[in-house]
Amino acid sequence: MVIENFIVELTWDSLPERTQQAARLCVLDAIGCAIAGSRSAGLPKLIEKICRHDISGRSPVWGTVYKTELSWSIFFNSHSAAYFDLDDGHRRAQGHPGAAVVPACLAVAQQRNCTAKEFLASVVVGYEVAIRSALVMRALGGPRKGSGGWTTTGVAAAVARLMKLEKQQVKAALGLAEYYAPQATQDRSASYPSDMKEGIPWGAYTGYTAAILAGGGLGAMRPHLSDSPEAEDLGKNYEIENSYFKTYASCRWAHPALDGLKQMLSERGACHTEIEEIRIRTFEKAALMDRHDPEGCMAAVYSIPYAVACFLRNGVLGPAQLSGDMFVNQEISALSKRVRLVVDDDLTYRFPEQCLQKLEVDFKDGTRYVSGLLSAKGDPSDPYSYHELLEKFQSLTENVIGEQWLNVAEFIAEMDGQSVEELVKMLTP
Repeated sequence: MVIENFIVELTWDSLPERTQQAARLCVLDAIGCAIAGSRSAGLPKLIEKICRHDISGRSPVWGTVYKTELSWSIFFNSHSAAYFDLDDGHRRAQGHPGAAVVPACLAVAQQRNCTAKEFLASVVVGYEVAIRSALVMRALGGPRKGSGGWTTTGVAAAVARLMKLEKQQVKAALGLAEYYAPQATQDRSASYPSDMKEGIPWGAYTGYTAAILAGGGLGAMRPHLSDSPEAEDLGKNYEIENSYFKTYASCRWAHPALDGLKQMLSERGACHTEIEEIRIRTFEKAALMDRHDPEGCMAAVYSIPYAVACFLRNGVLGPAQLSGDMFVNQEISALSKRVRLVVDDDLTYRFPEQCLQKLEVDFKDGTRYVSGLLSAKGDPSDPYSYHELLEKFQSLTENVIGEQWLNVAEFIAEMDGQSVEELVKMLTP
């Protein structure tokens, strides 16, 4: 299909029910992650410093009392959604569409007083274009790009649709987004974790800017996506349905091992103090996360040994476990040093389409636990139930917006013709 036709002509009512349900879950999950991320240690200071440059406005930063101009609220809400690495992802795209697409769509939809249907349709457009842009980018070669390198195009498409741009302007928005997209070198950012978060917030900001510029008449190159076979199934297959969801505050590359350890504890009833050594057979890229004693949240998010040790000690791994007290905990530190990553050629070959690991756990009493082949729950082949995702949403939001969390969840589950203004009002304390 001609990509600009898909972007402009798609309607919410024409989508299959399973696609609509996937979109609602992606919105619920991204908003929950953003509200939790609004409590990250550095965000208030960052917003205050940026706001000194006279960018105050009417667009809210969810979970906070701050309001900024639209482009910066997109940046901050995207930053929050990605912060604890609890946001959704897509296996083939190798990254996270929701943390960029949902904040941008909701901010623009609120500004333009759009209905829920218009907002939800734009989310689907954003995911479909973003994910296919990632596949095009992978095919073009070069250093692997993080999520900010390809979500830019999805955001541009979604915003251009909400702005009701002409088809030629939509195509220009895609071309501008492809060209202006951040470099977002993925392996480098995993090796040296930072608040950049794969460039996701800047990708959201840039995608919005690309649509604005295209609407103003700025021309652009013909986008790669217009000539790619990846765009041929638009309107037939919906990649948003293949999104995965997460319940651990850690890079997805740690999740198969964490699920395996959860199963081991259930079967054996062992305590972390009984463990002598843990060996995780994994794919080569996971070795980028073989670090111990992280000094801050981002280093912890990208540390498989820390994730394993922290989960074993606490039984959970959420935002509360990515705090300063945990980073200096001697039990966690000692256990993390007994975690070894072993690169497995077969698992490397099967990555990224499959994210697989195996566990070998030696206990101090001389016994050993050996798992089978592990994948992470939350993938489309092994999805979380709606109830499980609702529990996640509650755990991420209740301490920020109180009992309002349930009203938000119910609104998203049922929203149709209402204005999204009603939803946005519920996202602040």
